[in-house]
Amino acid sequence: MALAEMRAAGVEPLEEYPGSDVPWRSRCLSALCPGLWEGDPADIRPRLSDARLSKGSACKYCARIAVRPERAAYEMIQRGVEPREPYQKAGKPWPCTCLRCGADSITPTYANVVLTGQGGCAHCGGRMRVPEDQALSEMLAVGVQPLEPYKGVNERWRSRCLAPACPGPSDRIVYPRLAWVRRGAQACKWCAGVVIAGDVAAGIMTAAGLRPLEPYPGVRERWRCQCMNAACNAVVFPTLGSVNSRGTGCCECAEHGFNRGQAAEVYLLYHSRLQAAKVGICNLGTGRIEKHRRRGWQVHATLAFDVGRDAERLEREVLAEWRAQDWKPVRDGDRAYDGWTETTPVTADIPIGVLWDGIVQLRSLLAL
Repeated sequence: MALAEMRAAGVEPLEEYPGSDVPWRSRCLSALCPGLWEGDPADIRPRLSDARLSKGSACKYCARIAVRPERAAYEMIQRGVEPREPYQKAGKPWPCTCLRCGADSITPTYANVVLTGQGGCAHCGGRMRVPEDQALSEMLAVGVQPLEPYKGVNERWRSRCLAPACPGPSDRIVYPRLAWVRRGAQACKWCAGVVIAGDVAAGIMTAAGLRPLEPYPGVRERWRCQCMNAACNAVVFPTLGSVNSRGTGCCECAEHGFNRGQAAEVYLLYHSRLQAAKVGICNLGTGRIEKHRRRGWQVHATLAFDVGRDAERLEREVLAEWRAQDWKPVRDGDRAYDGWTETTPVTADIPIGVLWDGIVQLRSLLAL
């Protein structure tokens, strides 16, 4: 009976039955067991009592609650870092050498590098904090003058564009991140071409069904417009960035079911297969997020707002910033899906945590 239960749980005992609560030396029956290494099966010792409770395999490697040290080291090397010590735990810092830049003082964790897909080397990923004088030199080299003390490579740094022909506002204030600049993003979004001529901007708004009622204020500034739909004629305040990135027009006559006057939340979702993040909004108590869960999305974090207008504005600004960084939406192969235009790739250099930190910081900047 005990032997049959263990086999049903995917393992074959290799010794006499020792008792239900005693480790029982066995081998995994799966040909694809992650504990198998170069033909050598892993040493597993599940208890019968645990096997009875398991919903899947009694093998700790197939159940993904353990990783074979040899495989862990191999997976780290595949991702560009070579361990200098034996594997211990998934969440423990692991001394490694970067195979790209040669840095030997890095200590990534297996969980971050392999399980969540973050970069192994903080130097190559631009995440390593550097002395303030070096950070200042890097920013000056790309044409912006920082106006406040250095906080960190992934923190927004209030600066002024130094380009004489900068098409931005008179103060030319920008908020670049050093890490993004290192990855090739232009420090000044005005110089990057995000700002366009006023007549071109007006043409975009008109095509979206909006009549501007004041001069063009900038791609991320609220622009007073009137809906050209005769049945609406509402005065609204979209940004050119939101109209460009999402194709939205009048928020008052749009048929999306979102109530801008009720409590709402901004959410950030993650899809492991697509390696994508998705930002969105919904009123509290709706089934919007649950609908995304059924499609494979996982909730990373949410921010609550007393009124939906503030949540809507933050979502618009987040999307405008993503597109300003030239982060393209993520399709499922060649197929578009509901909400795909509000997505961006999740990479080793830009993990989901960095995207969320950016949303929180943007909310603070907008004083929402």
